[in-house]
This record gives sequence, structure tokens and C-alpha cells, in this order.
Amino acid sequence: MRVAVILGAGFSKNSGLPVQSEIPELLVESCYKDEFENAISLVLKRFYEEVFSYSKGSTMPGLDDILTSIDIATNSGHHLGIKYSSIRLRAVRRFLVYRLFTILKEKYSYSEDVKNLICKLIANYSKVDFIVLNWDTVLENYIKLINPVIAIDYCNGGKSWRKEIGDTTEPLKIIKIHGSSNWLYCDNCRVLINDNYDDIPLIKKAGFKTMDFELFDEFRAIRPQTKDSENCFICGDKISSHIATFSFRKSFRESSFPELWNQAEDALTGAEKWIFVGYSLPQADYEFKHLMKISELKLSHRKERKPEMAVVLLNSTTTVATYKSFFGDRISTIYNGGIEEYLKYN
Repeated sequence: MRVAVILGAGFSKNSGLPVQSEIPELLVESCYKDEFENAISLVLKRFYEEVFSYSKGSTMPGLDDILTSIDIATNSGHHLGIKYSSIRLRAVRRFLVYRLFTILKEKYSYSEDVKNLICKLIANYSKVDFIVLNWDTVLENYIKLINPVIAIDYCNGGKSWRKEIGDTTEPLKIIKIHGSSNWLYCDNCRVLINDNYDDIPLIKKAGFKTMDFELFDEFRAIRPQTKDSENCFICGDKISSHIATFSFRKSFRESSFPELWNQAEDALTGAEKWIFVGYSLPQADYEFKHLMKISELKLSHRKERKPEMAVVLLNSTTTVATYKSFFGDRISTIYNGGIEEYLKYN
């Protein structure tokens, strides 16, 4: 049986990573010993205060609101008030993405249940395609533990930073429709690079420019050295992260994203079963929800091509209701006791 496994933030939560609602507070933590890291926290905190009128003890702005505000302004060339020109906003965005990637890496912790889940999925089905809504590399971490030489196909047309000698079996598809923290992009030759083994430090993936630090007072006292990005191995230009942010203005028109969405549609359409793990069907993912509905219905007039659906959640009655309202009786089983419950009955 061919299965499509859709992984959301709740899947990564099992390995210690924060869900989206927890991220804004972590972005401005001042617990770092490094002056450069603390300066980033101060810049982001001041952005909260001056753009969203945040004050200590009040509710923090949501990540959707932060990134949507930045993306709309920078894409149109407009300001967010007199203090935040599009140039400053692009710098804030680079600080924010760098800090987010740092959180995704540092918060990761091993989970035996998650490892067992991945093992069971790969063993129980003849073909498994993973569709991942997250930026993190949690899934890849477990796959490397299970089989260090298994080949991963990101379906993004990218080139590997390190030459790999993969397994001779069919590659495992991991379709990350919002991009990934280990992907980099060259604006000059437009090559996408997959850093599968984290050879490139996070600081070099951010795409920082010298001007970024000159724009903010927080960096003047420490005079940071330029955090140069890595050079593209094809043309020599600088490379930086390649993601679509968690906003209502995601851009899927550049480089690999259209092909990724085509691959996701093919995986969903061709699967006999869909398994959702830790995915809450958020409103911000309206384009992906539409893609799922297209994939569900395009062959539904053929009875043998209606996908069976199973959902793995953790104590979320509201999300259960969301699934039932969106997919109706197409949902065969809902495991609201999390991965542990799924493993118990499968």
C-alpha cells in the first residue's frame, strides 16, 4: 500500500521543539552568554515594542502577524512606520529567521516513540511519501538513526553540498512544501543546495550583510565581525536560507516551491492512505488545504481511489472537530492520544 504521511508542528513537538504559539517568546530570550546573540534578542524585542506596542507582561504578537507584516511591507517596498524601512525590515527578517533556526536546532531532543513511529511507517507500507509542513529536520534526524545510508529525495531539484553515497534502494521522498532549515539558495545562479549533514553553520545560512549590523544601535557597542555566508560552489556568490515563512503572504513562485507543490499533489493523489501526525489544519495553510481537497476529489468518482485517512493528535477536541468538518466521514480513525496510542493499535 502507498501512503502519504503529513507531518505538522505537533510531530516535532514530540522531539522537544516548540509549536508556533511558543516561538515569539523564545525569539527574544536574553539568556545567551554571547553578546551577538543578546543583541539579536534586543533588536527583535524592540521591533515587538515599536510595531506591536508590546510591553513586559502583555500578550506577545503572533508569529503569523510578525512575518506577514514584514513580508507585505518588504515585498511592496513600504515602511512599517518611520523607523522601519524595507531595508531595516529585511535585516529584522534575517535576524528572526536565524534565531528561529537556532531554536529548532537547540531544542531538539530524542524521542523513542517518534523513532518507533517512523520505523513502523516504513516497515508497514510498500511506499511512504512524507509531506512536511515544518522547517526543521526532525524527521531526517530519525531516518539517519534508523538507516544512516538511506537516500533522501527532497523533490526540490537541489544539489547536495556534500557528495553522498546513498543506499541503492529507492530514495525516500521528503517533500517540504515550506522549505527547510538545511536548504540554501543562490540568488545569482539560482541553484538550490541541500545541506543534508549540517556542514554549514547556522550563522552562515542566515544571509547576513554588513549593513544589517550598522542599522541597529544594539550592535554598535560590540562591533560584530561580518557573519559572512558561504559561497555558492557553482558561481561563487553568497548563499542563504530558502524558506516560505509562516505567514498569510507565503510566496511559492520562486525556485523550487512550484515543483514541491506538484510533487505533494502527486504523492497525495497516488496514495491509498493519508496519515496526519500532529497537524492541526491551521487557517494560514489555506493553500495546502486546498491542495489536499483537490487531491482528495480528483479521482473520487472511482471508488477504488478514495484515500483512507487516519489522524494522530494529542488531546485536541477542537482539531478533531476541524478534521471532521473538512473531510467528513473520509476520516477512518482518529488517535487523540498521540503517537503512543497510534503505536499501541498499529
